[in-house]
Amino acid sequence: MVLSQRQRDELNRAIADYLRSNGYEEAYSVFKKEAELDMNEELDKKYAGLLEKKWTSVIRLQKKVMELES
Repeated sequence: MVLSQRQRDELNRAIADYLRSNGYEEAYSVFKKEAELDMNEELDKKYAGLLEKKWTSVIRLQKKVMELES
């Protein structure tokens, strides 16, 4: 599956937020540089917790699919 540029940017920002908010400062710095992200406070708020929210949604939907298939 190929992500659009907008989706890729959102994913990268969500990953960067996850790394930073969980104390992976060195990984955050390297990732931000390699992904060429320009994070600012406004964007930080928008993407805060987004990766965790999407992850839990995927798990919930997988469980629902498994229930419906059985």
